[in-house]
Amino acid sequence: MITLFQEGFVLLSILILFCSSLAPLIVCSSVVTAHWSLHKRWFKGLRVSLWLIQHLKHWVMLDVFLVSIAISCFKLQDYSDIFVGPGLIGLVLLQVFTVLLISRISVRRYWEAWQPETSYDFEHKDVHCHECHLSQPEGGNCHRCHHELYHRKPNSIQKTWAYLIAATIAIFPANLIPISILLTNGKRLEDTIFSGVAGLVKNGMYGIAIIIFVASIVVPVAKILGLTYILLCIKFKRSVYRRQRMMVYFAVKWIGKWSVMDLFVISIMMTLVDRGQILDFTPGYGAVAFGVVVVLTMLAAESIDPRLIWDQAQTQSEKESINE
Repeated sequence: MITLFQEGFVLLSILILFCSSLAPLIVCSSVVTAHWSLHKRWFKGLRVSLWLIQHLKHWVMLDVFLVSIAISCFKLQDYSDIFVGPGLIGLVLLQVFTVLLISRISVRRYWEAWQPETSYDFEHKDVHCHECHLSQPEGGNCHRCHHELYHRKPNSIQKTWAYLIAATIAIFPANLIPISILLTNGKRLEDTIFSGVAGLVKNGMYGIAIIIFVASIVVPVAKILGLTYILLCIKFKRSVYRRQRMMVYFAVKWIGKWSVMDLFVISIMMTLVDRGQILDFTPGYGAVAFGVVVVLTMLAAESIDPRLIWDQAQTQSEKESINE
C-alpha cells in the first residue's frame, strides 16, 4: 500500500488498505464495542458499533487477500525465490476467525438483548426498521434505535442506476488500458487484463488464468448485467421469476468483493518485487479505472432495495382481494 501511495496511486492505495486492513479492524473492534456497550447500557456506543458492523462487513476481504497472495507468488516464481514467513500463518488464522465471527454476527440479536420487541405494545405495526428490525407504527424515527424509518430505501432505483451507468463507462478503460507494467532485463511489458490472462495461459498457469479471468472480467460484467436485469424487471413490473431475481441479487452481493483480487495482486507484487534496474513492477492507469468499477458495482448492490422485486406481487394480490 505504501509503495502504491509513493507511486502516486493514492485512491488505489486507500481502497486496498481499507479492504485488507481497516474494514476487518473496524468490524472486529465494533463487535467488542457492541458487547461492552450492552454490558454498560451505553446506547450511543451500541448504535454506532452495530451500524458499522452492518454496513462494513461486506468490505472485509481477508479471504480475497489470501488468494491474491497465492496468485502473486505463482506469477513471480519465474523471476525470484519466494519464502513463506510466519506472518502468513497469522493471516490465515485471522481469516478463519474473522469468517467465524462475521457468520455469527446478528444485529437483530444485539438489539433484542438491548430491548426485546415483546416489551413494546404497538397497536399497529406499519413499518419495519432497516437497522434494528423492529416492526412499529409509522413515524419519523425508530422507537428502539432512533434511526430514520422508511418503507423502502430512499431513491434506491435512481442511485443504483447512477452507479451502474458510471461503472459501465469505467469498465471500458479498465479493460483497454494497461493494468500492470513489468520491467525486466530492460524490457517493458505492459499488460491489460486480457493480455495478462493470455500470458498466464501461455505459461501453462491455467488454474490461475481461470481465477483471474472470472474475478476480473466475468464477475464485474455479471454484476452489471445482473443488477440491470433486476432494475429492468422492477421498471416493467415483471411478476414472474421473482425468486430467481432474488437469487441473482444475493449472488451479485456475494461475488462483488472478488473483483478486488486483481488490485490486491498488483499491490502484493509491488511489495514482493525488489524494485531496481533489473526488475521493476508498477500499476498502470487501467488499475485505477478497474478500482472505480469495483467500488461502483459494490455500491450499486448496496443501494438497491430487494423488496422492490416483490412489490408488484403485493400490488397484484391486493387487486385480486379487492376484485373478490
